[in-house]
Amino acid sequence: MYTIPYATLLYPLLAVWAALLILGFAFGRLDQERINRIPRANKMLSSAILVVCALIWWLAGAASTPLAAYAALLFFGMAFSFIGDVIMAQLLALPQYVLFGTGAFGVAHVLYISGYLRLGAVLGLQNGGARAVGLAVLLVLAGALWWTLIRSLQTPAVLNYGSLGYALLLAVMAGLAVSLALQEPRFVPLALGALLFLVSDVFLGHRLFQGGKFLLVGDLVWMTYIVGQLLIVFSTATGLRLL
Repeated sequence: MYTIPYATLLYPLLAVWAALLILGFAFGRLDQERINRIPRANKMLSSAILVVCALIWWLAGAASTPLAAYAALLFFGMAFSFIGDVIMAQLLALPQYVLFGTGAFGVAHVLYISGYLRLGAVLGLQNGGARAVGLAVLLVLAGALWWTLIRSLQTPAVLNYGSLGYALLLAVMAGLAVSLALQEPRFVPLALGALLFLVSDVFLGHRLFQGGKFLLVGDLVWMTYIVGQLLIVFSTATGLRLL
């Protein structure tokens, strides 16, 4: 299953990815808000590396298999996530960067949702009960987290309800990943990745909408997000083994 191109391309990329995060945190300096140590450049590069990894899994790993569509959807989902990262880092001169960044991530979630549905169809993981449980639990959880940690009376209603819509979309993405893990335990890392994505956005939403700032919250948001993305991108390997 793991051919020479995987070893020669993916392992060095993962080593660089880990070094960017570990060394960035170890040797980075706290910013003025005391919420980040990892330099912004390190974060953007770590996200870009996952785009490349997703591309490798698609073109070098799954292209000639029934999982080609799944791997392609993960690649485009990660690509839109990278665009969202660039926007949220304010590297583009956009007036409403939170709105545009959220939109990019929303597209990524739709692509991931489509991918999970495709993955379930290919592998025969379409148990209605597991899917209902995963979706119900995550939708309730996302709604409760939005109500307590993100909703703000000082925020315009359109932004409040927009953030709720995004939270529910994220919950569907995570719920479908959990439903796959309920049917096939080898997809637990995928489910964990989706849940880490949810946790990351809860912390980010709390900071953006309720002004919740504590020491290194920016790095906490990034680490939960980028590790979650890694687990999602590399779920193609699990799918290929199950074939």
